[in-house]
Amino acid sequence: MSPAGLATIEDYRARLRISGVDIKGGAALRGDYPCRAGVVSVITVGYNCAKTIGRTIDSVVSQKDVDCEYIVIDGGSTDGTVSILRERTAQIQVWLSEPDGGISDAFNKGVALASGEYVAIINSDDWLESGHLHTAIAELEATNADFVFGDLALYTADGHRVHFFKGEPDYARRIFHYMPFLNHPSVVCRRSAFERNGLFDTSLRTAMDYDWFLRFHKRGGVGHYSPRLLANMTLDGQSDRNFMSALREVRDISIRHGYPAASAWARFMFRSAKGKTRRAVAGWLPGGIYEKLRRRINANYLSSRS
Repeated sequence: MSPAGLATIEDYRARLRISGVDIKGGAALRGDYPCRAGVVSVITVGYNCAKTIGRTIDSVVSQKDVDCEYIVIDGGSTDGTVSILRERTAQIQVWLSEPDGGISDAFNKGVALASGEYVAIINSDDWLESGHLHTAIAELEATNADFVFGDLALYTADGHRVHFFKGEPDYARRIFHYMPFLNHPSVVCRRSAFERNGLFDTSLRTAMDYDWFLRFHKRGGVGHYSPRLLANMTLDGQSDRNFMSALREVRDISIRHGYPAASAWARFMFRSAKGKTRRAVAGWLPGGIYEKLRRRINANYLSSRS
């Protein structure tokens, strides 16, 4: 374990080697994980995602002008997801299916199995735009940043586009007290970022990305926003519950990293009331007026990408 109490990449690699889990793909069976220059390791995690994972896989394997290592971590699905993975083994370099300890644990397995110089994580109900990886790597090399991020489009489960969240170039301004718009599905980072910062905290269920980015910021990690990057995310039926869970974890994480508890609680109460009010207003206010009002309140919210 690391001094911070988090499992390291080597801890996870050792665990995967001795667990006896049936890992598909030669890269995971070599016993060594050299950093392969120029390769981007894309990690998809999911559970019972047979309805959506095909679209995610398509968006990854269709990326052009990049050397891509694709890793899929399934949490032991029972809905046909594993059959899809078996059918598409030729397009997936490494995949495994076993019960896990939550999404942070699944992320960590994927990072531990990755051998690319760059790492991207895209969940099984989300998808990338064409050319995303090539553009991200070009931005990383041009800026010398540790990670790059862009905008995020949100869709309903039936494919209706809801809105966009614009990435936040000056995210450092508020990262100590709240999760800025780093738009995790759009992020591509250097593998060295995980080597420097460690893995995701498995005690967290929804805001593990905030904790990871905040830890990295405190260690001097630098991110770069690019308006050329866009990822797509599906809103599921549990989004309201996840919203409140994320607010609670963000509150606790910010306190853990030195933000005053009274301020963190005040911000939590404000954000909670704001979220409840937004959902109530959305139910009766005409769509055009609602969009204009929300855009005025949140500068990063866009009803269309512009």
